[in-house]
Amino acid sequence: MATQKKAPNQSAARSEALPVHQLTFDSENPRFPKEIASGPTDKLLERFIRDERLQEIVDSIGNHGFFPGEPLLVVSAEEKDEFGDDLFKVVEGNRRLAALKLLSGELTPPSGRTNIAEAIEKAEFRPQKVPCLIFDNEQEVLRYLGFRHITGVKAWGALQKARYAARLWETYKNKPLDEGLKLLAKEIGSRSDYVGQMLTSLAIYDRAEKSKFFGLDLSPDDIEFSVLSTALSYANITDYLNLDSRTDLRLKGIDDKATQDLFDWLFVSTNKQKPVVSESRDLRKLAAIVNSADAVKELKANRQLNEAYELSKGPEVALADLLRVANLKINSALSMVWKANSVSEQHELLAMQISKAARALLNEIQESVASGNSQVAKSKKTTARKAD
Repeated sequence: MATQKKAPNQSAARSEALPVHQLTFDSENPRFPKEIASGPTDKLLERFIRDERLQEIVDSIGNHGFFPGEPLLVVSAEEKDEFGDDLFKVVEGNRRLAALKLLSGELTPPSGRTNIAEAIEKAEFRPQKVPCLIFDNEQEVLRYLGFRHITGVKAWGALQKARYAARLWETYKNKPLDEGLKLLAKEIGSRSDYVGQMLTSLAIYDRAEKSKFFGLDLSPDDIEFSVLSTALSYANITDYLNLDSRTDLRLKGIDDKATQDLFDWLFVSTNKQKPVVSESRDLRKLAAIVNSADAVKELKANRQLNEAYELSKGPEVALADLLRVANLKINSALSMVWKANSVSEQHELLAMQISKAARALLNEIQESVASGNSQVAKSKKTTARKAD
């Protein structure tokens, strides 16, 4: 019979039901900026409600009770409350702790949050004690979490994995970068370059969130972290951001304007249209675009990925490619005339428009060739047309 694999250091944790009032929030919670995690409780509650779906947790615990199969993971806070009782810091489970403290009456909902207040009022369950796993230190908690969510069956998403790696990184961050990344990669069973890319992506994400996503119409729910991380696989994109490499997790020279562009193209939807880069496979095109100033200018102006990508090859190559495609399309249409059962006046009108556009195109090319492709001549002609 196969034996069940034990989580590393699992025996170091003891299980105990602890009073809710003895549990404190993690002031270094990597989910939030430092000023939120260690700031006033009312600001933290607002953040939980706005971005962390606290309402769902309040409803769940209030209607069904606290699920004992998901204990809070805690360590000693190394301080006591006013009654002399030991306090414990919740390393994993701060959302549930916020819901528990609201349900127990220890905290009150922020003003204006009527849905939360109503859920608390109607709650059938208001747990005063909850099951906890008490660990000796935070590193043991992190290793336990890694076992459950990376090698175990309860898989984390990309952002959660990155946050887990970031907390472990605290152990190695004072070492030389390459050495620290190798040690961290060994601990979580990954490659050092991938770990560095993941931490760099998280640093960029946190920087963007702290700046309220550079004024873009975005919230944390709009960000698909795996796409952001994959984008850093392309050297042209890291160069555009002014990073030394995809493992430049200290972001010393990062260009915030370029970062704003990246978040805009990856995640902002306009006029109910998908973002400019709607699929991760299109990152290859974006990488080519950001290597060309003309293509970037086109993408910013019109938000059309394919058109900007064509321009990234250089205007001359893009023109030749478009002419070849147009020629193929027109010849295909010509062959289709003989296959169509009937040809209408609408077909005739479209053909006339194509013919007119083709003549104008030919004239432009002939004039350009005759003038020796002079940019000055083209500029004068453009100015004359505007005057007309």
